[in-house]
Amino acid sequence: MKLRLGKADGIFKKTEGTRGPAPRVSPPLTVRPPAGSSVENKLTVILPPGQVDFLDRLCLEIRMKAKMKRTEIIRALVAGLIGSELDLSAFRTEEDIATAVQERQKG
Repeated sequence: MKLRLGKADGIFKKTEGTRGPAPRVSPPLTVRPPAGSSVENKLTVILPPGQVDFLDRLCLEIRMKAKMKRTEIIRALVAGLIGSELDLSAFRTEEDIATAVQERQKG
């Protein structure tokens, strides 16, 4: 008994099309979605232990009334900073930015 796979020409015969190879189309390069899109981005942030402790304590205090995660607090702080319209472009260190935000909070 002879086993055959495919047609008599063989299953490994090279097929030839009439159109030629498909042109390569490169997808547009985007670094991130434009502002206002509904896509959320994942961002890894390295925080010193004191800042992590602060966020954890704040989460525990807030959880007495409502459940809140550290990431939600960080997003709220960034949103508040955006809404403050505080121009941070002149500062060169995180300490300078922290001082400017603290002074703005004091009024």
